[in-house]
Amino acid sequence: MKLGVFTVLFATQPMPEALDYIRKSGLDAVEIGVGNYPGDAHCPLNELVKSAEKARRWKESITGRGLEISALSCHGNPLHPDAGFARKHREVFEKAVRLAEMLDVRTAVNFSGCSGTPWWA
Repeated sequence: MKLGVFTVLFATQPMPEALDYIRKSGLDAVEIGVGNYPGDAHCPLNELVKSAEKARRWKESITGRGLEISALSCHGNPLHPDAGFARKHREVFEKAVRLAEMLDVRTAVNFSGCSGTPWWA
């Protein structure tokens, strides 16, 4: 069994410090926020999807510490009734999936979205 942590918990720390702390704590894996609600404090998503070399170096900054990337998370609301809001969240998800493929990460996490009306209405 491997144990991991969602790095968004360490969003106020620089990535190297957060990763060192995580590894020192005995954990094996990290789920990294890449945008939308989790933010992107440790992942410059737009830069990485444009450059395989930058993406490779970024991944090595994680795997070089003995950690694996368990998932890229971009919890968003791609079904939001506001089309502009939904579009922005969908674009981040699409980039997250492209980056996951570039990094050979098998999981990208998202929300399904919301309806326009609360269930209780």
